[in-house]
Amino acid sequence: MESPSLSRKERERLMRRQAMLEAARAVFAEKGYVDATLDEIAQRAEFGKGTLYNYFPGGKDELFFAVFEEVFAQFRQLIETSFADAASFREGFEAFLRASFEFFEQNRDMLLLVTRESQRMMVSPDPERAAFFQRHHDAFLQLLTRHIQAAIERGEVRPLPAEAVAHTILGNLHGLAMHRLLKECVTGKPQHALPTPEEATRFLSTLLLEGLLDRRKSQEES
Repeated sequence: MESPSLSRKERERLMRRQAMLEAARAVFAEKGYVDATLDEIAQRAEFGKGTLYNYFPGGKDELFFAVFEEVFAQFRQLIETSFADAASFREGFEAFLRASFEFFEQNRDMLLLVTRESQRMMVSPDPERAAFFQRHHDAFLQLLTRHIQAAIERGEVRPLPAEAVAHTILGNLHGLAMHRLLKECVTGKPQHALPTPEEATRFLSTLLLEGLLDRRKSQEES
């Protein structure tokens, strides 16, 4: 059974909440968590500060986590969708890499923010903040591990520890995405001069699935 459509009041409330999240995301991306203020977020969203508290009683902390919750949910869905209809692990893996690089390119502000703030939060004396990022990282890891383990059981992937492989993939993916972003920022090269998501996908797929050694040369030497 289809859920009943939302009333106009409910739709308006969701739209206001989304506008607040987008404003918070922009301010956090520009200034970071510490330097961002609720006054700036309210001004960017064109709502009063009191209205922000009506939607986010926890203030800046709640807004900050809500922004990340939204982005992390999109990335979890990306992992699931990439592997859902794949005929093989390679096909699903390359779809995952491609979608991830495209996602990072479309969300460059959040890539920088999550890199900066997650490291700060992970060493925060506040256990709730550290647990927030660890919980989401673990969710990504579990999703990817599940697909790797299934591929191992099908005989498509060598019998390596699936979770360690997932860690390696996520680390390389994030590292290469950050390299592309920092290269753009530091060198000032236009985006079109950098490797495309497709080129980055081919590189990382070859590196992780085929390895560094040239098999032809190894066979000749043997």
